[in-house]
Amino acid sequence: MGVNFNAVLAHEELIRILAIIFFGIIVYHFLLYPIFLHPLKKIPGPKIACLTKYWILYITWSEQRNKVVHELHKKYGPVIRIGPDEIDISDSSYIKNIYVDNFDKSNFYKEFGAYGVFNSFSLLTRREHKDSRKISHKFYSKTSVTSNDIQPMVRDIVSQTLQIINKRRQESESVEVYNLFQMMAMDVVSCFSFGKQNARLLLSDPDGYGMEILNAFRLQSSAWFWTTLLPQWRRFAISKAIEKASAVASDWIKQQTLFTLSDLQDEQNTLTKVLSEGGKSPLEVAAEIQDHIAAGHQTTGITLAYCLWELSKNPECQKFLQNELSSKIDFKDADFRPPLYQEIDELPYLNAVLNETYRLHASIPGQEPRISPKQGFKWRGSKETPEVLIPANTIVSMQPFTLHRDPEIFPDPEKFNPERWLIEDKEQLKIMNRQMMTFGAGVRMCIGMNLAVEEMKLILCGLYPRFSTFLDDSFDYNDKMQMVDKYTTHPKGHECKLIFKPIGETI
Repeated sequence: MGVNFNAVLAHEELIRILAIIFFGIIVYHFLLYPIFLHPLKKIPGPKIACLTKYWILYITWSEQRNKVVHELHKKYGPVIRIGPDEIDISDSSYIKNIYVDNFDKSNFYKEFGAYGVFNSFSLLTRREHKDSRKISHKFYSKTSVTSNDIQPMVRDIVSQTLQIINKRRQESESVEVYNLFQMMAMDVVSCFSFGKQNARLLLSDPDGYGMEILNAFRLQSSAWFWTTLLPQWRRFAISKAIEKASAVASDWIKQQTLFTLSDLQDEQNTLTKVLSEGGKSPLEVAAEIQDHIAAGHQTTGITLAYCLWELSKNPECQKFLQNELSSKIDFKDADFRPPLYQEIDELPYLNAVLNETYRLHASIPGQEPRISPKQGFKWRGSKETPEVLIPANTIVSMQPFTLHRDPEIFPDPEKFNPERWLIEDKEQLKIMNRQMMTFGAGVRMCIGMNLAVEEMKLILCGLYPRFSTFLDDSFDYNDKMQMVDKYTTHPKGHECKLIFKPIGETI
């Protein structure tokens, strides 16, 4: 039987044609379309970002994202493409479009839930979030957290913190404040959530129990990249130590929640009661509180540590603050009680110091990703990039790290300069405030903002009328106080040591 060479040749030709077609489809889909035909083709950025999402994922995993995105904005302008379907914007006029008009959240936030249920922070759509947040929104209002029901509890914990600082400064050359401030903040949110009689307080044993719980939460949060961006790989990527710590942190909150729910009293004024009476199940209450405690203790402790560090580096700023405080209020009591919040809330230099700390050391400096709506939205054009319709389902981010360092708005942006917030030009102040995203923006702003600001103002106003703070020459601030490049930052060394001396004494 002879071989039909024509048939063989035809078969080989067909294979070659199919291979060429297949190769062409691959080239079109993975190269030509993303770079030259995609709706985001006019948005500038590195070419590799057009081709794969794994470039920005690698940059994020290697703890470079905030700085890399910041440098890309310097190079390409106020809108950049950082993934095939992802852009980052540094023009603050888009805060209204994205955050105030409340685009839905991306899947980045989905894994912030706990105990198998969602909390307000992890809910992605506007409708779901609105229904959940309204339950506790009033309880977190400024009027509520500074009321006679809640403020005395906050002042008690601040006073306890001040007494610990005073004791430790007499026992050693310097005092480590970063972990201490995180414990203070966790105790405040725990008492706010469960009531002082039910809360397990860290400051009762700061060197033992306090650090044990704090380290459990710290290890839990160290898995943030895998939890939020590659959750399908999380169980392969994280260690048993992190799993164990996560269980400890989760159980710690769950047990306190269930215990508080088991005996709710009419006279109680706690977040647990508010959430339960608002219709949330026990696990939903625990999930909500887990988010508030985990986020609240980190961000407040981070901000305070950097604030004291900056004041210690800039003694002239510290002196201005001390003069303002001593001229307004006389508080020399032996139990280190801070003043009433209403006496200090509007102090100009105090607010300027905090605003400048928020700007330069935002505790969440990283991406705040949202999803563009089904109708898309319009990039209105800039000198670098023409008008573009951003298509539906594009991931759209803005990062405080870049917004807060715009030299057109904040000259000499890396300098700690509270005086920039004391100018008389009200229009410029509006522009500066519009640029700030320390607590987010719109209806999804940090729900605990008022409580956090109360804690920070009270501790500063309890400390600086009594003490001056100085840098410790034996502590490597250049290394250990580096802001780690993450979604939620922290000092690289997880510590901040400072010297405390009664006012009038020097080192």
